[in-house]
Formats: sequence, structure tokens, C-alpha cells
Amino acid sequence: MTCSNNAILNVKAGLSRIVIILSVLLHFQIQGFSQNSGGADSLVRLVEAVSAHLIDIDGIQYRKIVGPATFLHNNTYLKCDTALWNVNTNIIDAIGRVEIFQENTCLKSDRLEYDAHMNLAKFRGNLVELYDRDGNVLNTNFLNYNTKDSIATFFNGAALHNADGNIIESIEGMYFSKDKLFTFKDSVAMFTDSVLVSTHQLDYHTDTDIAVFKANTVAWRDSSILFANSGRFVRPQNLFDFDKDGYILTKEQELWADRLMYYRTSGNADLFDNVQILDTVQKSICLANKAIYRPSPRKIELTSDPVVGMYSVENEKPDTLFLAADTILYRTRRYVDIDSTHKALAKERLELMAIDPIAIHDKERRAAMQPKKAANLGGGKAIKDSTLTNMSDSLLLSNTNPKDAATEKKTANVIADTTQIDFLDAYHNVRFYRQDVQGMCDSLVYNGLDSIVRFYSRPVMWQEGTNQFSADSIQALLKNKALDKINLITNAFIAMQEDSLHYNQIKSTEMAAYFRDNDIYRFDALGGVSAIFFMEEDSTITLMDREECKMMTTRIKDRKIQRTRSIQELKQNVFPVFNLSPDEMYLKGFEWRGEERPKNRFDVTDRKIKPSKRLQIELIKQPGYTYTKKYFPDLFERILLFKQESE
Repeated sequence: MTCSNNAILNVKAGLSRIVIILSVLLHFQIQGFSQNSGGADSLVRLVEAVSAHLIDIDGIQYRKIVGPATFLHNNTYLKCDTALWNVNTNIIDAIGRVEIFQENTCLKSDRLEYDAHMNLAKFRGNLVELYDRDGNVLNTNFLNYNTKDSIATFFNGAALHNADGNIIESIEGMYFSKDKLFTFKDSVAMFTDSVLVSTHQLDYHTDTDIAVFKANTVAWRDSSILFANSGRFVRPQNLFDFDKDGYILTKEQELWADRLMYYRTSGNADLFDNVQILDTVQKSICLANKAIYRPSPRKIELTSDPVVGMYSVENEKPDTLFLAADTILYRTRRYVDIDSTHKALAKERLELMAIDPIAIHDKERRAAMQPKKAANLGGGKAIKDSTLTNMSDSLLLSNTNPKDAATEKKTANVIADTTQIDFLDAYHNVRFYRQDVQGMCDSLVYNGLDSIVRFYSRPVMWQEGTNQFSADSIQALLKNKALDKINLITNAFIAMQEDSLHYNQIKSTEMAAYFRDNDIYRFDALGGVSAIFFMEEDSTITLMDREECKMMTTRIKDRKIQRTRSIQELKQNVFPVFNLSPDEMYLKGFEWRGEERPKNRFDVTDRKIKPSKRLQIELIKQPGYTYTKKYFPDLFERILLFKQESE
């Protein structure tokens, strides 16, 4: 507090060194008692002055006090150079080096009108300064202070700064000394810890260093913009705690939540209730009731009914894949920061993905028929039967020949160390929907190193609801966010619904399904194949073809089987349908799970998606700090420099 440090000592000492005429002073004090019947709090005492005498101005009697002078009222000391004390109204007009101070508050100006009856000090002048014991200084030109309630009201513009150089300004507001509280209203602006804030109303608690704000609060932090209709800034923790309509805008994301806790130093955020995170770069959206957001390295953990939506455009038609689970974890890592073991496993999967057993079989057969012209298979070796039945989790999902694999491998080697790699894990009760593909499983893992999605624990997928893929585990290769290949690993089963009774079926140790424009055009059964196909005559199913072989490849068009080729050890029987019992029309292990299939995105989530606010928020102008410029020009220059460096 920068009011006179020795003010209280001077007042106490002044009782022994008053140099005015004792009889006149005694007369003034008796007058004070007679004009105020409210007890000690209502009594105004002149406790120090150089001289005092009665004067008459336009018929009004005044006590002219020449100072330095000190008055005492409501346990409040008033100091000034000169004062005119109206005898009738008990109003003191103090002029020159005016100071008022109580236990927690000090005010300074060059002019003051003090109404003792109203306990009201009206400060006016070139500058009015209010100090508190916590080191806060408020500057303005217009301020009223109630000495009984210890409440100040300021208007026509004011600015406050604390010992750390943080700023709050507004057109009007109040100060509650007993509560250690400043309230700012109308065009409020704050600058604290390199954050610019604009709001309609802000309460600043000086004892806890917490700022509580109301509607339409906007904060700018580096390249991020924050918005809320209620919340607080807890400065000791560098925490913005939004409790109504919380929103954060970054270069790549938009975050919403009913309650949003944003840590200024790290940029971390914890979100609760009606959470939405929109990523414009990844073309994804996250929905949940609880989320943890970490920007560097990026990590988003979703719990409490979480959903992730990934949108894309196929053949000029937009579509969105909605994926729900009990817990969803999305994260990114720089390539250079990824453990070498994970890189090696991804590389191995990509190399195995290049293997096309049917293509290799056909090439070896042609080479055997023309041994002198047999071509080297790009370094590849013939796949033996044991290989076909033991590929398991490493049989990968690409329609890539060995030459293409070599090209991809070469390309993979030039990944920049700073390239961001995406990872997505979904745990328990996973279900997803897109118009052309739906599915369920217990757990799901996506690795951006190889662009493979792995499904575990009773996974099942449907295409358009008529083609069902199931196995002990499923892997799906994505290229440009579109399906390229699906691999069914162990107890693989494909069922294609012809009608409510008849299903084309293929069962094998493993299978691979190939896609073009997200539509299946080929699938291969690899090892121990059993198959059932129904055949039509005049649009009526009349025959069932049952086959067994070592391998089988099938071509699909418009989701209908066009032709099937069996490889090695073919056994085939054709039966009239009318002679078959229901059990004979199904392979062992057949299970149609169509009732579990999500029929639309609302079977996955009924959450509403908020439209982007990016353009709207980016148009909001930062505060100009008009009153900071007027009352604290040095701090204004610091804010201006910060703005320029942030652009």
C-alpha cells in the first residue's frame, strides 16, 4: 500500500502537537456531537490541522481547515492539504493530496467531497487511486467510497493492476473491502499470465487470486481461443474452470463441454458432460460425457458413453463412420518418438500384408508349366500349406503384390522423424456404423504405422447388411480412410444373405476380402475351405452347391457372386433344395448375427453434433485495453508488444 506509510503514526502523534486554538477546536468537536446523534460512528473528529476558523461564503457557514489536516470518521482517516467543512450539511470538501485509509484500503486523489451523514466519499480529480493490502491498485477519475460499509463504486472507466503486473479494466464496478472483492462490469478486459480476456462481468477475489466471470467470456492464449458463459480463472493453478458452455478453439480442434477445465501453462483440458471435440485436420469428431485432452503429445481419452466419428467423401458422397465403446483412447506420436519394437512389428505386418497366396499359387503353377521361362517372384517364396494355416494374426490385409510391397517399404523408410502417427484404441462393447459397413467386437486397435485396424473377441462385420464377416479376430487395412482389405483370422466365416432362408457360406481357417471404392470385389479362403452356394433358376433358388477344397477365390460384382474358383482337392456335390432339411443348408459354425447389426448411426449414438463455431469465434476482436492505456501506459505497451509477438 503506497498511502503515507506514517499516516497512522502522524495522526496519533498529532493529538499532542495540534497548533490550532484549543477553544476553537473544542467548539468544532462539540458541534460535531450535537449534529450527529448516531453515536461514535457518526461523529466526525478533526484530529490534526495547522489552523481552523469559521468563514461565510454566500451566506453559508464553513469551517476552513488548513493542513496538512486529518479527520477521523467510521474508523476511517481522511487526510488533505485544505478542507471546507459545511456546518449545516456536515459535508467536507477536501482539496490537495487527499487520502482516505482504513484497515485494508487506501484511496488517494487531489479532490474529495465527503458527506458524513451518508458516510460517502466522492472522489474526483485528475487521478483517483485505490490501494488494498494485497498489492492491487485501481486507477480511475470517478469513485465513491462508503466508509461505513467499506464499499467503493467506480464508473466512467477504471483499470486495476496487481503486484505481478496483471490487468483488469472495465467501464464501471465495485470494490468490497471487507470481502476483498473487486467487481467489474461492462466491457471488462483482463490481461493475466499472457492471456487476453474479454467479458461482460468479472469478480476478482484478491485474497485467493481468483477471477470469476459471467456471460460471453472470451480468452486468447497463444493461438487458442477460449469461450464460456460462466467460469473462473484460478491464477495460482493457472486454471480456467468453465462451468457453462465451455469452448476451446485451436488451430486444428474445437472443444465443447458443459464443464471444461483448461490449464493455461500446459494447454491440457479436462472436459465433462456433453463433450465434443472436432478435429478439422483428421476429419474426426469425439463425443462423450468425460474426456481428457492433452495437446503435446496429443492424447484424447474418452469415457462415459464415448463415440468417435470419422467423416470422408467417397464418389462425391460424404459419409461418417461412428464408433462407440466403453473407453476410447486417441493419441499421436512423432515417428522419431515411437519405440523401435512397435516400428519393427508394423514393418513385419506390412511385409506380410504384401503376400497374396492366390496370386503366388497361380504364378508358381504357370512357372511349373513353363519351367524355362519361370520368373523369380520378386524374391518371394512359395507359400506351403503350413504357411497358409499359420499366418494367424500376422496375415495382413492388402491387395498388394510383392513388387508393390517393395515400393511401399521403400516409401516407409523415408517417413520424416517429425511425422505425426495416429493411434486409436477402443475397449469393450465396440460397435460402429457407416452406410456401407457396420460391425461389433469387444476391443479394437488402430495403428497409423501400418494403417491396420484390428478387431478382437467375437468380431463381426456387415456390408450393407447382407454380407457378414466373422472370425476369432479381424484385421482391416485402410487406404485414404477407405477399406482396402479385410482379413479374417482363425475360424473365418463369410455369410451372404440371399433371402430370409438361404445364405451363401464360406468357411475356412483364414480369409481375405478385397475392396475397391469401399465395395467388396473379391474374397479368398485360405486353408480347409468349406462352402455352400445357392443357385437360381428363373429367379427361384432350386439348387445348393456344396464344395470342399484347399483354397478358393471368389469374384463379386454388385455384391453378388460372379464366379468361384476352387484350388486343390476339390470335392463338390449339388443338391435340390426341396430335398434338404434346414440343418443341411448351413455349415457347422454358421451364426447369422443380423439382429445385432447397428441399423443406423442412432443405434451407435444418439448424441447431437454441434456445428463448427470457428468462423464466428475467429471474428471476435481482442480487447483494446483503453483504460489501461490511460491509467497504466507502461503496462499497456507491454500488452501491445505481447499482441504483436503473438500474431
